[in-house]
Parts: sequence; structure tokens; C-alpha cells
Amino acid sequence: MIFENREDAGRKLAQLIKKLDLDPEDTVILAIPRGGVPVAFEVSRETKIPFSLVVVKKLTLPHAPESAVGAIAPDGTYVIDKQFFPIVSQGNILEQMISEAMKEIKKRLEKYLNNKIPDVKDKTVIIIDDGLATGYTALVAGLYARNLGAKGLILAVPVCPADSIQKAKKVFQKVICAEVVNDTFFAVGAYYKDFHQLSDEEMLSYLKLAEELGILYNKYKEEENENI
Repeated sequence: MIFENREDAGRKLAQLIKKLDLDPEDTVILAIPRGGVPVAFEVSRETKIPFSLVVVKKLTLPHAPESAVGAIAPDGTYVIDKQFFPIVSQGNILEQMISEAMKEIKKRLEKYLNNKIPDVKDKTVIIIDDGLATGYTALVAGLYARNLGAKGLILAVPVCPADSIQKAKKVFQKVICAEVVNDTFFAVGAYYKDFHQLSDEEMLSYLKLAEELGILYNKYKEEENENI
């Protein structure tokens, strides 16, 4: 299956999520910016389950910023691919990676959420992205939602490799994927006709429209996150 764009992927994913018959009053969608936002917007519009964002950041090696070795959440929860432990454990590499990532998370929280953390305590949380490649960001997003008190965790993505599903199930109770593929050289973008990189402005326009449609989740934690 090739998706026209992220919106098309979201509409197809929504049909699978509808089958779960979730209560919109008891469920929250958290989209991983930026690519997960158009997908989540369409799922939310179709299912009436409100959505917000979960701001996480990939962890990259200082000398190889394009190579992700893990991911981190606003509360400092992180995951690292075990094969990279011998590298990141040298000197202060891990501390440097975490420090740089947390600076970026702080900027994104301010820009995307006005420093507000969605209150998902006792909610079923659906983490949505535009695809699952390494899976680091999805895994850490799930762990973070659990730390925030989510009672149930679901991962929903339009496309993912078959071997990533079992990895995701270590964190999520359920994994929904519209297109499960067996591809040694998997790339999310290969399954979209339009997979352009979203700008912040484009992403924020989805949040504005969601607010106008009444599907933007607007309940936030009162206390400040001390780790930010």
C-alpha cells in the first residue's frame, strides 16, 4: 500500500482504530511532531478522539548528527540501542547527547505547547507517528505517557517493518499498523507519494484547525515538569 500523503494515511489508520470502539472521553491521541501530526489530525477527525502532542527528541552521536541511536522524553526518560552502549558510555558522550536533546525539547515544548504537558492520567493513550523506522521515538513516547499516568498504551502508525511490532509490544499493549512490510532496507518515505518535511508553521496550522473543530485536547498537567 502506498499512501498519497500523511492525511490519506491518517484516514486509513482511522478505520482500524474505529474497530477498537474506544471511548473518546477516556482516550487521548498524542502525535509525535512533526510528521505524526497530519496523521493524528485525520484520525482524530474521523474518530472524535481528541489529540495533542508528545514532544520527544532523537538522540544522536555528537560526530554523526544524522544517525539516531535512541530518543529522549521531556522527563529525561530515554532509550538507547544497546549496540551503541560501548560508544556512548565513553567519556561524557551520553551526557552531552542528553544535554543537547533536552535543550531542543525545551524549545519545542515552548513553541508547540506553550510549555504545557497534556494530562493523560488514567487515560488510554494512542501514540501516533507517520511510520515506524528505528522505533526509538515511539518507544520513548510510550514510556513517557506511562510515566504521566496513562492506563493503557496503543501505538498506531500507517506503516512499519514486521520486526518492529514485537519490539513495540514491550511498551505498548496494542500495536496498529495499516501496512506491515518485510523490507530489509525499510524507509518510511518509500510508502508515501508525498512525504515532504513539514515546517513548524504547517504543523501548527493543524493544531489551530483542530482547535477550531473542537478535537484538540486541552487538559494539561498543573505542575511544572521539574526536569525541563
